[in-house]
Amino acid sequence: MGRCVGGSTTIFTAVAHRAPSWNYREWFEATGVRSSRSGGEPLSEEDLVPYYEQVEKDTGVRRYTEWDEGLKKIDQGFRKLGHPFTPVNAYISRQCDQSGCLFGCPTEAKKGTLVTYVIPSILNGAEIFYNSTVTKILFEKPASNNERPRAYGVELVSSDTGSAKRLTSKVVIVAAGALNTPFLLLDSGIKEVADHSKSSEQVGRNFGVNTAAMVFGKFDEVLNDWILHPLSGHMDEFARKEKGGFLLEASEVMEGPLSFSELITDEEGIPLWGAMQKSVMKDYGKFAGIFINIHDANNGRIFRDPETGQEKFHKPVTGEDKAKFRAARALCREGLYAAGARETFGSLYVSHHVQGSCRMGEDTSKSVVNSSCESHDIDNLYIVDGSIIPSVVDANPSLTIMAFSKRLGAHLLSNLFIKN
Repeated sequence: MGRCVGGSTTIFTAVAHRAPSWNYREWFEATGVRSSRSGGEPLSEEDLVPYYEQVEKDTGVRRYTEWDEGLKKIDQGFRKLGHPFTPVNAYISRQCDQSGCLFGCPTEAKKGTLVTYVIPSILNGAEIFYNSTVTKILFEKPASNNERPRAYGVELVSSDTGSAKRLTSKVVIVAAGALNTPFLLLDSGIKEVADHSKSSEQVGRNFGVNTAAMVFGKFDEVLNDWILHPLSGHMDEFARKEKGGFLLEASEVMEGPLSFSELITDEEGIPLWGAMQKSVMKDYGKFAGIFINIHDANNGRIFRDPETGQEKFHKPVTGEDKAKFRAARALCREGLYAAGARETFGSLYVSHHVQGSCRMGEDTSKSVVNSSCESHDIDNLYIVDGSIIPSVVDANPSLTIMAFSKRLGAHLLSNLFIKN
């Protein structure tokens, strides 16, 4: 994991899609998450639309139609099969100089949170504690049994000086991501403060990711697909579980030969090495690839080893997951050959879009925060990052996370500061 102001959107691929309509039903079924409107209906697409629109306006989301040569060829092949690709929506302005989204953006054409929200906040008076790590959330136990514990600040340590600092605040909003938020809560003693409530026992559970793999095709001509945006086209025709449970994005060659060489395998999944790898790498510029994301279950767990205290991340790849990959790989190979590829190759598994380790919902036996992102157990403690998403989004989750952040901001402005 890298550390950078602006979080993972500093080095992300800038794909900006809303959660599809069917995910809302899955979220409600998973945790009972509800609308903030009167009546308490299940959370719906209608609830997030205003916040999606705000984020899309702030970040200048647009259809990204500057396709590289590899994607153009892939699309031609898949169109022969009746499965065309469509342009992604992206947080990328037309100032883009193709520097490589996964390595940051020197031109600020990529409108991640650093450019869109953090820098304007600093100009408006926000204070940022750089090179510092929050080590503990401060909880205060109630004076009587009629009150709940509350969060009142954090402790942090500067990596420059090693000095510790304590900050107090009216509310504490945790946004350390689906991997780190559970550890921060657990290390702060949330289970003990909450008397091991059902919801506190859910911290670190129901962890999900988009497990992914790639299929690469080698063509006769040089494509140099590493130059342009890596994931400019997508196909969500098979994204729903009943349709296959996988999403395809293209074109992908890992934005550089080093990452490509680490991931590429033969069609049986055996990593390349020696003369075979050397031969393939000489033709790196002739490759175009397809990125496969599957709709996998929130069946993982994040915890500390009880004996060593070491951080543990457990996310199984199930037989059902492997069946989805087999179907997706078969379609990718068929499409690549139809596009003119001479050979196809596979890849190792990768994972990204981590979600769900502190889910939101009204069922306290299945969630950590309520539908307003506030802890079920601790007053004034809020979480808003990928960890609150009840089940894996069938899209890049960044836009959805930002929309939930906008929604929480509106809730705090209209409720908390009046109430307290």
